[in-house]
Amino acid sequence: MSVEPESALGEIVRDPTYAGRVVKIVSRVAAARSPPQALEVLHAAKVEMGVDQAVFVSYIRDEDSHESYRFLLAADPQWCFEYQARAWYGSDPWLVYASQNLETISASMIPVVTAQQREIRALAEKYEMVSVCIAPASSAGTNARIGMLALGSARRGFFEDDAAFGLFKLLAHGLAMELHLWWNRYERDELINTLRISDEDLSLLRLQLHGAGTKEACGELGASSASIDSRWQRLNRKLGSPHRHASARLAAKFGLI
Repeated sequence: MSVEPESALGEIVRDPTYAGRVVKIVSRVAAARSPPQALEVLHAAKVEMGVDQAVFVSYIRDEDSHESYRFLLAADPQWCFEYQARAWYGSDPWLVYASQNLETISASMIPVVTAQQREIRALAEKYEMVSVCIAPASSAGTNARIGMLALGSARRGFFEDDAAFGLFKLLAHGLAMELHLWWNRYERDELINTLRISDEDLSLLRLQLHGAGTKEACGELGASSASIDSRWQRLNRKLGSPHRHASARLAAKFGLI
């Protein structure tokens, strides 16, 4: 009776210490204090998980300007340079999948139907992303930030072993979510510091988002209506919004509240 040879991924995940080693690295994400530190953890995870390339992308859903896209690149930087030069964000099948789904899957299951999508895929393969695991991560509530972790191997069919992929995708999902939560916190703190948004400003935005008017805000914050209106004028200028309703929606979309 012939025995099917074990897959490359199967050889990696059968090590009884594999999951524990990966989880230990994933647990380090929360302690990162800057993107370079988060990138160090991603590099370590890439090595421990047995893949050749790793990319984490954080972006705002339906953001046409592409200014919200942030990358942690534990991969060949030339790939990212060529990708960004073409501004392929909106048509990238991996990003589209991550915007609409939660399940971690092999990229071979994601349809590639247009000529541009085939170009995107060919560029990824050029930089050792031949077989790829895509792990989406999404936010709760009104926060529109999306995360996508792409883990790639230069070996074709690397992620096609269903038995071995079961454990791997659980670990990939955990890493994607930790990176996503970390990036949400980092971006929130950066916006608050850059725009000089106070705790009182955040309280005012939350109250507005939940439908509270000036009278309710006065009662909650212990301020006069004139003070509340003045604060809204300053806050709208900081956020570049025409009125308080838009400011509250924008703050929620970018995860400030």
